[in-house]
Amino acid sequence: MTSLLFLVLLNLGFSAENSFERVLLLGDSHAYGKYGEVLDAHFRKNAKQVTSFSSCGSSPSTWMTTSANFKSTNCGFWQKSSADREIRVKSHKLPSFDQEIQKLQPQVTVITLGTNILGSTGNISSEKKHVETMMKSIRAQGSECVWVGPPDLSKDPFKKNLPLGIESLKSLAKENKCHFIDSTAITKYPAGKSDGVHYGPKDSAAWGKAVVKKIEGLKLSPPSSDSVPTDKKSQPNGVR
Repeated sequence: MTSLLFLVLLNLGFSAENSFERVLLLGDSHAYGKYGEVLDAHFRKNAKQVTSFSSCGSSPSTWMTTSANFKSTNCGFWQKSSADREIRVKSHKLPSFDQEIQKLQPQVTVITLGTNILGSTGNISSEKKHVETMMKSIRAQGSECVWVGPPDLSKDPFKKNLPLGIESLKSLAKENKCHFIDSTAITKYPAGKSDGVHYGPKDSAAWGKAVVKKIEGLKLSPPSSDSVPTDKKSQPNGVR
């Protein structure tokens, strides 16, 4: 009986530690498909407010815009609000990440970007400052930060630059107190499938489930209040 009570209390503690009222998910074309849907569904089981965005072809720099210079996509945009209102269109202007994170005030923010920075080593280098800005913005809002790196790929130059891209993202995550999930460790691109970058529905969903398992293992909890800047200059608009 004592052992059973201990297990019950342990499970309750785990649930409380991993339950969040407000969650923000943001990604590229991978998140537009089953992979993104799996992550979204996972958090909607418990969180009161989950907002998901994905935009085909996007990189960190794509989202770091102001209202005067919104980027656009012409190959796919998905948004699902906390009220389960869903938009899935081919062309759409992207929202500003800074504005959204300030408005939504998520307790946990999951960013799944990185594939589109692999076009060249120069592109990886130029995107670093935008990756860091996003991570700092997340922490400045008092949100847990989780960055999911790109999966295994078979198309060059993306595959060739994948190790450098992963190492760059991992290093920035460590420096900015952001959890990093290396998707190359939990995926294997199917031989002869698709375009060498994107996964089919079955494999995409499997990747999503594997990432969910990794996220559950992080035992996330919101940063303590004393780690959240109170000076408005330290808020996301001041992080550059």
